[in-house]
Amino acid sequence: MKNILLCFTVIFFTTVNYCKGQKKGTETQIDTEFFIPVDQSKLYTRVLGNSEKPIIIALHGGPGAFSVDHEFYRDVFEKDYLVVYFDQRGGGKSDEFKDKSMLTTDQFVKDLDDVVDYIKDKYPNKKINLLGTSWGGTYGFLYLLKHQEKINSFISSSGFVDSPQRNFALISHERQLANELLKTTTDSIKKKRYLEILTELDEIETSGFKDFFQNMNKVRYEFPKDLGFDVYWAKPELKEKKAKLLSDPAFFARVKYTPELLQKAMEKLEYVNEVFMNTESYNNLNIVDEMEVIKKPVLVIQGEYDYAIGVEQGRTIYKALKNVPKKDKELVYLKNASHNTPFEAPEVYYNTLKTFLKKYN
Repeated sequence: MKNILLCFTVIFFTTVNYCKGQKKGTETQIDTEFFIPVDQSKLYTRVLGNSEKPIIIALHGGPGAFSVDHEFYRDVFEKDYLVVYFDQRGGGKSDEFKDKSMLTTDQFVKDLDDVVDYIKDKYPNKKINLLGTSWGGTYGFLYLLKHQEKINSFISSSGFVDSPQRNFALISHERQLANELLKTTTDSIKKKRYLEILTELDEIETSGFKDFFQNMNKVRYEFPKDLGFDVYWAKPELKEKKAKLLSDPAFFARVKYTPELLQKAMEKLEYVNEVFMNTESYNNLNIVDEMEVIKKPVLVIQGEYDYAIGVEQGRTIYKALKNVPKKDKELVYLKNASHNTPFEAPEVYYNTLKTFLKKYN
C-alpha cells in the first residue's frame, strides 16, 4: 500500500529544508520554515524565493500527501516569486491528526484561509497566487468559491471538480478495454480475469462511492495491470526516471527527509487518504454549478491521457468558469502526457505555468 500511495503522490511533494532564515545568493532570496496554527493543529510551512516578489502558494496533492514541490519549482519560480509550500492537515511534517470529523473539505478550506491570512500578514502588500496539483487543484477551486477576493490568480494542474465524472470515466475506459481484450484473447485464464473485472466494475459503478478506498485501489492500480495501461502515465518508461530521483541521496538531502521520516509521512498519508476516500461527500463532490461565482484569472492544465481525473475534466472545468472573461481563462491539454506532467511534458508544462503567472503578476 505504501508503494501504491507513493506512486499517487510523488509528483506533488515539496522539498523540505531546515535552514531557518538562510539567505541564498542575495538579501532578497530567503529560505525559512515555520508552523502555521490552524484549528487544533499546526501546519509545517517552508517559504523560499524572492522576498520582494509576488507570492505563490503551492497546494500539493492527496488528500493526505506532503509537499516537496520545491524539487520541481526551485529553478522555475523561486527567482521571480516568493513560493510558499505547506503540508496540509495531518500530512508530512505537519502535526499528525486523527480526528476524522475534521478531515473534511470544509475544514481544509478553513485551514487554507488561515494559511493565506498568515502569509498575507507575514509578507504584506503582495499579490497571492495559488498553484494546485491534482487534489490541490480541486482544493484551490473550493477555496475560490469562498475567498476569491484574497487571491490574484489560480492554476489548476490536473485538478478535478466533478468526482463522479472522473470515477465513471475511468470505469468506462476499463470496461471498454476489458471487452476489447475478451474479443481478441484465446487464453482462458485471461478471459476469466477480464470477466471478473467487468463484474467488479459494474458493482463499483453502482456502489454510490460510499466506501471507495479499496475500490479506488482496484480501479486505479490493480485492474490497469491486467488491462495493459497505466492510469497515471502515458509514458510508463519514464517511471525509471522517477525511481532514480527517489533513490538519489541528493534528493533526500534537498528535501531533508530520511527513509524513516518518509516512511512516517507515508503512513500519515495512508490514514488521511483513506478517511477521505471513504467519505461519500468527497467521492461524490461536484462543484460544477457553483463555479460560476469565480471571476479570477484561471489556468486549467492537464495531460491528454490523464485517466486519474478523466480526460474530459479539463473541458468540464473550463466550461464551468462561466464568469471568468475569456481573456482571463486558459485551457491547455499536454500532448502525450498523463498525471505525471513534470516528467512527461516538462518544457510545455513549465513554460505554460510561467507565462500565465507572468501575465497576471
